[in-house]
Parts: sequence; C-alpha cells; structure tokens
Amino acid sequence: MNYPDVPPPQNFDELADWLLTVDSQFSPSELQGAIVGALCGAMRLPGARWAQFGFAVMGSSEATIRQFSGLAEGALGGLAREQFELLSGEDMAFQPYLPDDDETIEQRTEGLSDWCRGFLGGFAEAQAYQQKNAPQNDAGEAILAPSLPEPVRESLSDLAAIAQATVEDDEYEEDDAELSDDPLELDSLLDEDGESLDFAPADAEAAERDYMEIIEYVRLAAMTVFSEYGWVEIIEQQQQKQQQQLPASEQSAPPGATQFFKSGNKTMH
Repeated sequence: MNYPDVPPPQNFDELADWLLTVDSQFSPSELQGAIVGALCGAMRLPGARWAQFGFAVMGSSEATIRQFSGLAEGALGGLAREQFELLSGEDMAFQPYLPDDDETIEQRTEGLSDWCRGFLGGFAEAQAYQQKNAPQNDAGEAILAPSLPEPVRESLSDLAAIAQATVEDDEYEEDDAELSDDPLELDSLLDEDGESLDFAPADAEAAERDYMEIIEYVRLAAMTVFSEYGWVEIIEQQQQKQQQQLPASEQSAPPGATQFFKSGNKTMH
C-alpha cells in the first residue's frame, strides 16, 4: 500500500495518534525515547530500517509489520531524522515527548519513566548494533569502539535512576524532594536513602516544580550523551582537526600508508 508523504509526529499527542493507526497501545514517550537513545548511541539507519527498529521496540506482530511497513518508514524514519536535527542544532531545541500538562502528575511521571526506559533500551540496542557491525583489523578481529566517556556513564546512570521514579499516594514531604541548584546533580533527584523521588499530589505546586526540573535534567542528560558520544559526525571532524594541529612528527600515518614501505627499513618500493 502506498501512503502519502506526511510530516512525522511532532509531539506526544501526534505520536500517540500515529500509534493508534498501526493498532498499537505502546507508550509514545518510550518509542521516541528509544529512537533518541539509538541516535545518542551513534546508530544511523535509513527510513525502512528505522521502521523495523520501531516495530521491534513495540513488539509488533508480523501481520502488523507487513500491513504498516510503508507508513512506519515515513513516520519513524522522518521522526529519527528530525530528532537528529534537534539534537545537533545550535538552539538546543530538543524536547522529550511527554504527556501534556493537563494530565495528572501521576500520568506525566509515568510518561517520564517510560521515556527514560526507552532511551536506555535504544542506546543499548545501538551498542549491540555497533559491535555487530564493527570494522575488523588485518587479523579479522573486530575493532571495538572506545569506552564511554565519564559524562556519558554518569548521564546513563542518572537516567536509569529516573526510570524507576514512581508516584505514591503518601503525604508529600517537600524537604525530601528539594532539588539542588545543579540540575545535573543526581543527588538532587534522590531522597536521603538514595531512592528515586516519589511524587504525591498532596502538594501539587511543589510536585510540579520538581517534575519540570527533572524534565530539564533528562533533556540535558540526553544531549550530553549525544554530544559526548553519539554525534560521531562532529566528533570525527574534531579528531581530524586535532590531528592536523599536531607537529608533523607526531601525526599518525594516514590509513593504508604503511603498504608503501617494506618491513624494517621503511624504504619505498
């Protein structure tokens, strides 16, 4: 079936509507989070492969995949492309897809947890994809990607903690939920026992404030992972620029240059 070109879902509600068209009750937050997580894990796919990725995340049946593959290619491929542009944009306009403000704090917190869970799953899938498709050296061994930078490991750990956030009906204790001035400090998201903050509707204003600050934390954490690890296009350019700035004696030989030298005496042949 041919589907007309339509813009990809631009927000939570539009993605929720699209999911209904493919007979899915999957969380819009978790699906967008998974795509963003995969992008932050340096996964780059054509539209058809992003459709396959999305169906795998949703656990769709073979019948659903056959019926809606064309629709998913445009929607999810376009969504991945737009999220990449937002993540790499200078205006830092990227935003996670979360339920609207008119939903209850319980529903919005659940959506935030879904988003973080999707992000972590997408990032893990990207890591597996990179290992499977890693280039090989002359001995036929896979050249593994470098270890994750410390800011990336910290951000992933923090997102994992936020993914466990729950909403309780217990009385809200503002002292336990007070956030620090640093929105990227994990301690500000945990209570004195190291557990994820619990939100209760008893103090709606305080709960709203905490929720909005954690959203901003999640947004910045995702962008940190992207800029420090997933933005391979600009990272490679920076590495090449740094290499060019080194003295000639310290610059590494270009790939394949050693084939022009004999072993031992380094003379041309």
